[in-house]
Amino acid sequence: MQLICVDEQSFAKIRAQSGIYVDKTQHLYNIFKTGTYFFISRPRRFGKSLLCSTIAELFAGNRELFKNTWIDQSDWNWQEHPVIRLDMTKAAGASSDAAIVRQGMLNLINDNATQLGIVDLAQTSPHLMLAQLINKLHLKNGKGVVVVIDEYDKPLLDTVDDSNRYKDIHRELASFYGQLKASSDQLRLVFLTGVFKFAQTSIFSGLNNLNDLTFNPKAAEMLGYTEQEIKTYFAEHLDALAKKDSVSTDAMLDTLRQQYNGYRFGVDLMTEKLSSRVYNPFGLNYVFKEQQLMSQWFSSGSPSALIKKLSEQGFQAIETKNMIMDFSTLKNSCGPDNMDPVMLLYYAGYTTIKSFERTTPGDGEVVLGFPNMETGLSFSKLLLPLITKTDDNAMRNANKELRKIVLANNLDALKDCMNHLLAQLPYELHGKQGKTEKEDLVLREHYYQTVFYLWLTAAGFLTTPEDMTNRGRIDLTVLLPNTVYIFELKMDQPAAAAIQQIKDRDYATKYRTPGRHIVGVGITLNVKDRCVDELLYEIL
Repeated sequence: MQLICVDEQSFAKIRAQSGIYVDKTQHLYNIFKTGTYFFISRPRRFGKSLLCSTIAELFAGNRELFKNTWIDQSDWNWQEHPVIRLDMTKAAGASSDAAIVRQGMLNLINDNATQLGIVDLAQTSPHLMLAQLINKLHLKNGKGVVVVIDEYDKPLLDTVDDSNRYKDIHRELASFYGQLKASSDQLRLVFLTGVFKFAQTSIFSGLNNLNDLTFNPKAAEMLGYTEQEIKTYFAEHLDALAKKDSVSTDAMLDTLRQQYNGYRFGVDLMTEKLSSRVYNPFGLNYVFKEQQLMSQWFSSGSPSALIKKLSEQGFQAIETKNMIMDFSTLKNSCGPDNMDPVMLLYYAGYTTIKSFERTTPGDGEVVLGFPNMETGLSFSKLLLPLITKTDDNAMRNANKELRKIVLANNLDALKDCMNHLLAQLPYELHGKQGKTEKEDLVLREHYYQTVFYLWLTAAGFLTTPEDMTNRGRIDLTVLLPNTVYIFELKMDQPAAAAIQQIKDRDYATKYRTPGRHIVGVGITLNVKDRCVDELLYEIL
């Protein structure tokens, strides 16, 4: 089988080793044929560094590396440009201060100058050295200079919990990145990647002609693997994995789809359509290379800083009502003092866009949720004991019991199972009290909805909160291979009213296919006793 270079981020090395390269060059052609300033945000380990390497080789005119790719057969202008590559992970560390970051940037500029044959840089400030290097390269080659900056925000991410260090490093970076606008006449392309959009870094405010590709449908598949790409480039590995598990290729693909697929980055504001789903490439590379179903992406980086941020707000940020926000808000840049945990969850890759509904011209409402089982299961198992204040062992037992009941379709036992979990929650955690009785009921319902959402996900079920249909939003949807459960929660109202709402709004239509069983589940939550008072279910 063809080599999978799981950790290799160099396009040239992958091609030299005849490793699998999922051809993204048509996207590069369509996006970078014209224009100068580009930025894209994607979660960690999503292929950003390999993309930067590919773009650098493309604009350096190294056509031989692109043999048998889409762009090699196109009318791409293979003109050679001088390319400056800056990997900002090399300019900072967790304990860095502004002086260390400054020296790191000086080292990066000097390294690039040496590699590009420029030996007489006289400036001593990073931004002035960058300007001088761009100028000398432009004069030497007579071509527009290309600047590729990977993980532009890494020095800031390392210091978001230390306001003084953050501010000092922010000033250094703002000055440095601000030079990119001042040198525009000498530049052919500036391409930056990052995880977050930090305000006032001279990128999102200074570069007024910046092409932000983060939510652009044209760039939605430029990073990550589509299902068709898996079938095309990993066919042998997919077949081998299926044979190892004694299942068909289609069955294995269905397993991979639920386990690792689901990221959606592109939003079309006119049609209200989302881009196709993509797989996290890092995790899937390991699955195919090791021939094991594993949670490599989640285990490769601890979300401890994010958990701390959520904990500071009493975990209210992840309540299902807060997972709905204006699209314009999601796109906003932020700083350490106004980092919305919901936005952090999205940009860090723990949630993705599940649906979009236009509300005004140019804006709309997005619903966020876990992209797949790997992320949802891992994150819920980590988070649920902290939210419910139950120990890990008790939570594991609750997960096993819930899974057993749902898989056996034993809904008669579900009420007692849910109440067993709710009985373990401390009194003060049963939802926040609102200013009015109506608001109080709404807040409590969202709290219980969140607990059940995380619990069902931690039990290993593909669960969607606020599941949008053309007639409204389903509180919770649980997808099994041949069965769909549609949950509707009511506070101090009969469970029959919840079942009737499911039927009146025809929620089942979204999931009705031949051979699939659809079950509506209505739940009454008792505000006073803090328990499930009634649970009804009906085959739809």
